[in-house]
Amino acid sequence: MKKIAIIVSLIFVLSVVVFAKEKSFTGRLIFIGKDYIEVKYGKTEKIFYVQEKSIFVKNNNNASFTDLKPCQMVRVHYTGDNRLIINKCEIIKESDCK
Repeated sequence: MKKIAIIVSLIFVLSVVVFAKEKSFTGRLIFIGKDYIEVKYGKTEKIFYVQEKSIFVKNNNNASFTDLKPCQMVRVHYTGDNRLIINKCEIIKESDCK
């Protein structure tokens, strides 16, 4: 009985770790919505949604959603498969659009 409980516990813990795996995407910020951003790299465009826990960083300092500008290069750390949720968004390079 103890073996079964241990195996079930291990499966549960490992499945939580696998499903919550954080990924990252680096590209140019092409659109800023009310609660989401759209980032493009090459032909790939992804939409990332902001939540209360989302962290924004600029020059290794805390920033906010309002610091995001079109054409900035950003690295987005996110979770999710269908709805991509921002955990952390780093502004890598300032906007060069004129």
